[in-house]
Amino acid sequence: MTINNNVIHNSQKGQVRTIMIYDIPAAWSHDAILEHLKSWGQVLEISFKTQHKYQSVWTKMTLKPTTDMDFVMRTWQQKLGDGLVRWYPGHWKLRERKARERFQVKFSLPEDWKSNLLAFSYHENQSFEHILSHELKGRAFIHLKVHGKHQLIAYFEMHEHLLRCMEFSHHWKPTISTPPTKKIPPKSNKDKKTYSQQSKGKNLGKSLSSSTRSRNKSNTQQKTDDMRPLLLKLLNLLV
Repeated sequence: MTINNNVIHNSQKGQVRTIMIYDIPAAWSHDAILEHLKSWGQVLEISFKTQHKYQSVWTKMTLKPTTDMDFVMRTWQQKLGDGLVRWYPGHWKLRERKARERFQVKFSLPEDWKSNLLAFSYHENQSFEHILSHELKGRAFIHLKVHGKHQLIAYFEMHEHLLRCMEFSHHWKPTISTPPTKKIPPKSNKDKKTYSQQSKGKNLGKSLSSSTRSRNKSNTQQKTDDMRPLLLKLLNLLV
């Protein structure tokens, strides 16, 4: 969708970016998303895709200088509305975006985690968010509610950062989480039957080839045996 009045000034051309955004709540209307994106800059084009509880958005924008600096520095997350969303260069393919999900740690949070004292003083008077993002080098975070239980998924850039997070003395239990993978469906009976027939065909071909070589060898041997008496007669005549 192209937005009206999307004039780009010459001084802003270097700040025009294409961006893929994850983790936007599905409950947000398109108008609400456009309104929140004004804090980033001017939307030129945009498309929306709803996926369960969240939406993903592709957009072409003229970013404000401070937001553009964050984008150029390849930060993994940006504030949008009252929450955080993950963002990526718009030209990245899915596998490049998925690469950022490689190292994950999942935390089980209490029901009152937002108001809990540990949220503000998790370790040495530092907040839980500060410890994760600065002390433990977390790059992005998602808050989830699964079967009525609160969880937080922290994403790390390097495996050593993930291990450091797991070795840290936590108040809220962490577990190593893995990104969902696409399941390969098991072979159907039809596929197995086809494979079996192909295997039999290959084995039959090998058997026929072996039989042919055996017959050719026998015929050659027989011809050699038949020629021997004639050769002996010729030798006697020459003598």
